[in-house]
Amino acid sequence: MKKRIVLACGGTGGHINPALAVAEVLRQCGHELALILSGTREAEAHAAAKWQGKLLRSGARRISDPRNLLAWWRCLRFLREYHPDVLFATGGYTCVAPVLAARFLKIPVVLHEANSLPGKAIVWLSKHFRIAVVATSFAETAAKMPWVKSVYTGLPLRESVVAVIKRAQQMEHPAGQFSVLVTGGSQGARGLDRLVAPVLASLAKSDCQVRVVHQCCKHEVEWVRAVYKETPDQVTVVSFIEDMGAAYGRADLAIARAGAATCCELACCAVPTIFIPLPTAVDDHQRKNAEALVRCGGALCFDQLTTSPDDLAEAVRQFYSDPLLRRTMREALLDLPHPDAARSVAELILSVAR
Repeated sequence: MKKRIVLACGGTGGHINPALAVAEVLRQCGHELALILSGTREAEAHAAAKWQGKLLRSGARRISDPRNLLAWWRCLRFLREYHPDVLFATGGYTCVAPVLAARFLKIPVVLHEANSLPGKAIVWLSKHFRIAVVATSFAETAAKMPWVKSVYTGLPLRESVVAVIKRAQQMEHPAGQFSVLVTGGSQGARGLDRLVAPVLASLAKSDCQVRVVHQCCKHEVEWVRAVYKETPDQVTVVSFIEDMGAAYGRADLAIARAGAATCCELACCAVPTIFIPLPTAVDDHQRKNAEALVRCGGALCFDQLTTSPDDLAEAVRQFYSDPLLRRTMREALLDLPHPDAARSVAELILSVAR
């Protein structure tokens, strides 16, 4: 039976992309969908432009902002008119108004928590508003939310990303080369660039078989290129990587931030990784994400504020000189469960639809 489903997300790609991945599956199954965004963040514009179906820009702000009362009223009116069978929300402050409106109307709610450590919005909503179930990206998240039913599904990835990962898994690594991928996420990461670039520049200078792809903040491109100026043929510096599948597939080692999507993609592609979490991340959640992969034996984690260039250089050189270590870490990542998360979450949503 066809259901009406509203998806609520917004703020950052980490909340938007999982919702859109689930939407792809639900739409293929013939269900009717509507989308609620806050409409206040640049990251939402692309999703809104491509969305097919009913769309509400709620105007939601940070939780303490009084304008959220108006956002709640907009969501309430929208849900009354659309009359959905279930609401699916992916966390963050942008989901608070639609979830409260849904519960006011007795519409069942499914939440998804992308990070290992549950966010404040997910915790508050699940504690006080009778959420049907919370889907989680990390298996250990359930133990941190004992008051609500939770199901480990993994992080929903869009079909285009899944295709990228499958392509990466099939790529062969050039014999004799040692390739490093540096990525600070879609926006880059200045602190990571400043710590990592001099270390890799020194390694590349010592061995012509070292290759580096360094994705950095667009404002840092010229500075980073200047650091690698003695090895221009071995290093590619860009602010955006168009073909992430190729980048993952060639990498013998990644050095990265630890957002939920980055962790999931690197794990699925079985790339041994040195994580340098964003030190200002809320509740230090990036560190918790990284630790999930450290525990399985597929990654290391360093503190940006306390790690010296010498410490990082020693770790990188260990990967560089020890192919067995890299193979062992790849195998540890391949041993992790990698569920079809988008489909699992879609089935969970349909199971609680009224």
